[in-house]
Amino acid sequence: MPRVSQWLRLAAVALLPACAPPGPSADSARAEVVAALDRYQVAARAVDPDAIAGFFTATGTLFEPGIDPIRGRDSIRAFIASFPGVQVHTATATPDTVEVYGGTAYLWGSYYEHLAFPGQPESEQHGRFVMQWVRQPDASWLIERYFRVPLPAPQP
Repeated sequence: MPRVSQWLRLAAVALLPACAPPGPSADSARAEVVAALDRYQVAARAVDPDAIAGFFTATGTLFEPGIDPIRGRDSIRAFIASFPGVQVHTATATPDTVEVYGGTAYLWGSYYEHLAFPGQPESEQHGRFVMQWVRQPDASWLIERYFRVPLPAPQP
């Protein structure tokens, strides 16, 4: 049977993780992810392919409705660059929920866009989205997966 001193040593070892300095709080991480979404929206409204691609990890994937997934920064950059002359009248992304699990955050929300493509009628789209953000070694957050799900236009 172990002696009391052995039990105390085991208890001390078991409690060491609780004494470690705390990492960023979940509230702080949620605020960081929402701030990153705000910066992403600035790039999206400007239709800046380089800036938009820079918000994704090297293996990041953009899931747009009706097309194959767009994988990797270069492919995302090329996809965004394939819309020359698009005018963004309005583009909003409103976060509803941000859940943080260590270095991964899931952000759910809704979006609305009012766009004009050259030679086409103006379009309005709205829907839901979910983004998986991953904390990088420099403590920044980048998008690993971004799903957009359009919703039908509201009935008059």
